[in-house]
Amino acid sequence: MSQIRKCVIILLISLLFLQGAAASSYYLVTEHEPVYPGDTVFVWVPINNIGYGTSMVDTVVKLVPANNATEKTIHVLDTEVSLGNMDDWNDMRTASFKVHVDQNTLEGEYEFIVYVTTKEKESGSVTTAALKDRILVIKGTPIITLSNTSISAIAPGSTNEVILKFKNEGSGVARNLYVDINTGSEHLASVFSITGSGTRFFLGSLGTGEDAKIKFDMIVDSQAQTGVYNIPIKISGINYSVSDSIGLGVAGITDFELSYQESGSSFLLSVSNIGVNPAKAVSVEIPPQNSFSVSGSNTQVIGNLNSGDYTSANFQVSRTGRSDMAIKILYTDAAGVRRSVEKKLPVKLSSGMAGTASRSTDDQHAAMHGGGTNYSGLVLSFAPYIGIALLGIIGFWQRKSITEMYHRMKFQRQRRK
Repeated sequence: MSQIRKCVIILLISLLFLQGAAASSYYLVTEHEPVYPGDTVFVWVPINNIGYGTSMVDTVVKLVPANNATEKTIHVLDTEVSLGNMDDWNDMRTASFKVHVDQNTLEGEYEFIVYVTTKEKESGSVTTAALKDRILVIKGTPIITLSNTSISAIAPGSTNEVILKFKNEGSGVARNLYVDINTGSEHLASVFSITGSGTRFFLGSLGTGEDAKIKFDMIVDSQAQTGVYNIPIKISGINYSVSDSIGLGVAGITDFELSYQESGSSFLLSVSNIGVNPAKAVSVEIPPQNSFSVSGSNTQVIGNLNSGDYTSANFQVSRTGRSDMAIKILYTDAAGVRRSVEKKLPVKLSSGMAGTASRSTDDQHAAMHGGGTNYSGLVLSFAPYIGIALLGIIGFWQRKSITEMYHRMKFQRQRRK
């Protein structure tokens, strides 16, 4: 009979204990809230004896992680806590555990199991009860960053679609986020304008590792000075706010216009810089193609071209097809980056072939702008004959003076004899 009574008492203790524990909150109580990654805090587990007429002797409490996720991120520094005897009904004790939260712990709820071990006073038998689903809440720290922009350089007078990508690189959730773009300062308002419904954009909520994008159109004033502009932005949400900036470079475009002149055997290709920025170390190339062939070098260096400047290059070109001529221009931009651009130029050669490598540039321009008879060449070719004729005419006019001088010299020689 006493053995049956002993078993009933043990069962009653276990059931009453579980009932009392279940009546408490499932969330573990901490010394401060919220608990953040990197914190070391005390966790308090209250134990209440609600078993009428039962005694809890040598009560020991353990706090154990319920799964691998909890075990890897939250470390229990106190393995067990002794509460001693709890003899009276409704007697309450608190087990205090020191825990450390790993710095990389993500925001969320982490489960523990509380094990309570006690002895029966008369028989000395040991009973262990497990209180499951004890939850420790970790509040992460969100870090929202501007991770990517669709554009870094824009031209004066242009309209550009801008896409900004934001990412949560922290350990907590950022909720109800907005992005405000501030172009209201004096030096920015005269340069940039955002079209649409304003300068505030809804980003939503971002968990750890999540990202979101906003998109808008930005107009750049045609008189904007070249340079780098930092546009302030503010990211704000529930209990969160951070400032950042968008770095945009206003750079004038570099563009070229091509033309050609062809007369006889000369093909002169003209290159004009019609952009805003200067182009340095410009070279022009006629690459291999089906409709044109180049004799000799197909590349010429034409030097630096400021905005509005132009210069020319001479090639030996023959036409072999009907397509436009492909021309590649290589240059160094204002930022020191070597770039290339390919243009198409409609070309019609009157003789099917143009170009010479031996004529000087002056002769080429003379041939291009002449087109008539080369009178200077004719004069040079008849120069010897003209000289002989002039000597004959002079001799005929002076024949009488020569005869009189001859007779005078002859008379003087006879007198000396």
